[in-house]
Amino acid sequence: MTFAEDNAIVGTSVPMSVVPPKEAEPALAAPGTGELLATPKQSISGPRSNRRKRNRPYSHVHLEVDLTPEAPSSAGVPALEQLAGLLNEKKIVEQGTLILMAAATLHALAARRFRRVDEWEVVPGGALPPPTPGKDPDAAEPVGDLLTALESGAWASVGKARSFSASLSDLSGGRVDVTVRRVHRERRHALSLDLWGNWTHEAVKDLEGSLSQRLPVLKSEITKYQYA
Repeated sequence: MTFAEDNAIVGTSVPMSVVPPKEAEPALAAPGTGELLATPKQSISGPRSNRRKRNRPYSHVHLEVDLTPEAPSSAGVPALEQLAGLLNEKKIVEQGTLILMAAATLHALAARRFRRVDEWEVVPGGALPPPTPGKDPDAAEPVGDLLTALESGAWASVGKARSFSASLSDLSGGRVDVTVRRVHRERRHALSLDLWGNWTHEAVKDLEGSLSQRLPVLKSEITKYQYA
């Protein structure tokens, strides 16, 4: 007698077993892939990245500085006071403001140890007589050198000048090229400075502060830079 016949005789039935559907197996991944997918990417522009950028020195920075129309104050700086007196004596008014702006800029750069004048000129007019090197470069005063250059016969050039340019260096391989120019339509002046060498973010800010203390700065902006 078969098993089915035996069940039929006893009067019982055995339900057929139902096999559950097989679940889909997860796709295989390369070793370590799951861990990478589960870990969010770290931002490259976070605080640490910003700190690295701030601490990274520049090899070149270009600054544009807008000045208000009023002339810089010469009070308390003997060389600037003497220059202002000579400009009044020569009756150089509009161009005289340009030269005072240039002298105040030289004074601000000297405060950051840029005291050696490598070359300077007015446009139109050409190069001014170069300063005579002294025994102590740290004791040099570019404003006094400018006075000497003007008194040696450069007054005629100053009377027609529309811009003043100078290249100054320190004793550490740094250089600043600066141009002071008149903005005719707005009847004010502006500076363009190129800083060369090794400049930290703090050193650039210190130079901007030195300019603001001696010139009527309206706005100062870094328009170009290159990391060392």
